[in-house]
Amino acid sequence: MTGNVFQGAGKYGESHIVKAKPSHAEFLQHELRNTDNRECLIAGVTPWRALMEPLKDDNAETYTALLYNKPVMMFGVVKQHDLVGSIWMLCSPDVDKYPKTFLKWSRPIVDYFQDQYLLLQNVCPVEHYKTLTWLGYLDFMIMPRALDLNGYKVLRFVRCQEIEFMPPNEYTRPVIS
Repeated sequence: MTGNVFQGAGKYGESHIVKAKPSHAEFLQHELRNTDNRECLIAGVTPWRALMEPLKDDNAETYTALLYNKPVMMFGVVKQHDLVGSIWMLCSPDVDKYPKTFLKWSRPIVDYFQDQYLLLQNVCPVEHYKTLTWLGYLDFMIMPRALDLNGYKVLRFVRCQEIEFMPPNEYTRPVIS
């Protein structure tokens, strides 16, 4: 791949991004970062279930980033309905060893999914400042009011597709009755 355009499965710098497989989830479930394990706990699911559920959903698009043939990240979007997708990502600590690469591809990946949905959304624990900062960098709007999820405080984040409306026609005017 050339440039910073994500197009699904392919080679991106030193990593390969492939359609996710159960074997990737099997490996990654034991390798998640502490923050990702905590997010699974808050959501009330095991890492195995969090990684496998999207693979069983025909309306989900799920990828694995491989670094030197080793799964380091799974991510994707689960379709909630035609206009809304729930975006997610779970990573191993290996991702933190390559912050520039991670940041370089974050926006193109989010843009790729944003092209498919009017709204991307999910939640993040209020204490995960680094994640919330990263989401802000990706132009997600962090809702200011914390929600309760299984006894933990989380913040909803959303990103809307830019919509261009038809410009007003100077020859039309509103009908006033």
